Amino acid sequence: MATGLPAGWEVRHSNSKNLPYYFNPSTKESRWEPPADTDSETLKHYMGQYHTANLRQEGVANQQSLDGKIRCAHLLVKHRESRRPSSWRQAEITRSKDEAMGIIQGHEEKIKNGSTSLGDLATTESDDSSARRRGDL
Repeated sequence: MATGLPAGWEVRHSNSKNLPYYFNPSTKESRWEPPADTDSETLKHYMGQYHTANLRQEGVANQQSLDGKIRCAHLLVKHRESRRPSSWRQAEITRSKDEAMGIIQGHEEKIKNGSTSLGDLATTESDDSSARRRGDL
C-alpha cells in the first residue's frame, strides 16, 4: 500500500514511545513529522488503515484493565499560528485559526448526530500523536 512519503522514506514503529515515525534508511534520518513533499492525503489514508486495526485490538485489552479509572480523549486541529504548525498528517499546516475552528465544529456535529465517534475521527483527523490511540490521552 502506498504511504504518500517521498521516495526512500518509510514508516517505522517506535517501541519506546509506541508511536510510528518516519525513517530514511539510505540517509539514516529519522523524524516524528513527515518529510517535505509528503502526499498528506495518501499518508492520512495509510496511517488510518494501518493503525486503526491495531488500536482497536489494543483498545479492547486496555478497556478491560481500566475499571474505576477516568479516560480522556481529544481531536487536535492545528493552524498556522500553532506552536508547531506541522503534524504526522501534514508537513506544513497553513490553515487559519478560523478554518481550524470550522473543521472542529464540523467534527463536533458529526459526533453529536451519531454519524461517527470521536475515536474514529481522531484516528485520521487529529494533528497530534494521540491519533494513533483514537485520541486517547
